[in-house]
Amino acid sequence: MKRLVCILMAVAVVSAIQAKKVKVTIDGTVLPSQTQLYLIVNEDTANAQLIPIVDAKFSVSIKVDDNAFIRLQDNKEWQERSAFVLIPDSKHITINWNTREITGSNHSQELQDVCKTIRSFDPGTFHIDVFSDDPELLKREREREREIRETMSQHQIVFVREQLYDNPNDFVRVWLVYRYPQFAAPYIVDLIKEKNPQWVNHPLLKKKK
Repeated sequence: MKRLVCILMAVAVVSAIQAKKVKVTIDGTVLPSQTQLYLIVNEDTANAQLIPIVDAKFSVSIKVDDNAFIRLQDNKEWQERSAFVLIPDSKHITINWNTREITGSNHSQELQDVCKTIRSFDPGTFHIDVFSDDPELLKREREREREIRETMSQHQIVFVREQLYDNPNDFVRVWLVYRYPQFAAPYIVDLIKEKNPQWVNHPLLKKKK
């Protein structure tokens, strides 16, 4: 992330968009086992807000910048699969932890779908089980596993790059640059020079990870 921040600062040629404050109510249902829920704005974990949960339900109203990213999670450490990342594009957003549904926020649902696709290509999730003592078979299957993982990795890179280039001024892409710098960094300089995305000075991208 530090390298990516340096790249952004070095080649940024546009001014930051002036964000305006909006009030949004976020409510929903969590898992029965969840006993705590944090609300984190633009990954400012030092000022995370602990949201009360009653009978597996919660509700909170906050005022944030209209380009903020709001992460809801049962702890402050990063575990993407057990978190919701929301964008305040409406006055009322509802989530359901059981079904992974988001209602009332098209941008939040879009971001969730994009991140789900990226995770589906994660080579770390793929493994071939081999139940054999044949060393040659084991060798072949491990090579096949390696090739499939490499293909999945390339799919991730291509997909992220397409998301950045096809929607250069959609600030939803800020989260992709922040969350997946290993995929975005090779293309970010060219993207800025060619497209001048308006989100390049978003406060989230100035954070050091």
